Amino acid sequence: MKFNLSLKETHLEVIDDLKLKHPDTSIEKLVKKYVESALNIEDYDLIFGTERERCGGGCFSSEPQFELELEEKDYSKLKQIYDKYDFDKYETEEEEISKTIRCIINFIDDEPDKISI
Repeated sequence: MKFNLSLKETHLEVIDDLKLKHPDTSIEKLVKKYVESALNIEDYDLIFGTERERCGGGCFSSEPQFELELEEKDYSKLKQIYDKYDFDKYETEEEEISKTIRCIINFIDDEPDKISI
């Protein structure tokens, strides 16, 4: 499933740091691999259930950065996660999926040893 991933500047900075660890991997592939790794943890409360994932302002300031292609099963799982947790409402499904990926990137930034590829 292809969609436009919306990120904020802080998420791009985390991705830039990950790119330094994996210089031969494209940004799109890097994000995809970390998403897959996060979904394999299956303790979704660890990633999505924290107060830091609740929007306090600026939630809608993310912008489309690049097109990302995910496996249909991963895209569906991200949609299920979005529906399960009490996230603010977004206008499009792309924005909802982007929100779940931003949560994963936040988690990578906060807990870098918990997710690896």
